[in-house]
Amino acid sequence: MTEQKLVENALQTISTKGIVKYTPKEAFKEGLNVRKALRLQPKQTKQILCALVMDLCQFVDAKRTLTTDDDIIYTVEAIIEGYPILTIEEFRLICDKMKRGQYGKFYERLKLAEIEEAIRHYEGNQRAKVLEDMHTYKSIERGLKEGEKVNYEFQSMADLKRKRFKEKYGTNEE
Repeated sequence: MTEQKLVENALQTISTKGIVKYTPKEAFKEGLNVRKALRLQPKQTKQILCALVMDLCQFVDAKRTLTTDDDIIYTVEAIIEGYPILTIEEFRLICDKMKRGQYGKFYERLKLAEIEEAIRHYEGNQRAKVLEDMHTYKSIERGLKEGEKVNYEFQSMADLKRKRFKEKYGTNEE
């Protein structure tokens, strides 16, 4: 499948209504990066992001919120510029969590600053845990029997050269 088709399928999946069905780990690992989506399908990507922001603003009953098209476009452009490594699935997940009130209550105001605060909260907590799990050191214990440990003996380069020389030429001198 071409990259173009992958982007179209991802954008169609994201635009479905209802509760988000993926975890932060799935959204990060299998998600469609905003920068890549913009490169391949710029118009559709911006439309999806605008639709997510508009849906969020309509759902949250705040007194002061994004109302005009210019406000929504500016918000989407600011998100694209400020968070280019964010995946579209992660942004949908953030919007869903904002609707559920997991990033605080939005009675008075829901504008760009509140959305960016929710993104930063997500990056600092959920995404950080995913990245930490991906990059944690895992000790390798191949070939060892239970309870056995590898003994490390320091050897200088001269010792290693002598050892290789002995193995190569079969001398028994020490």
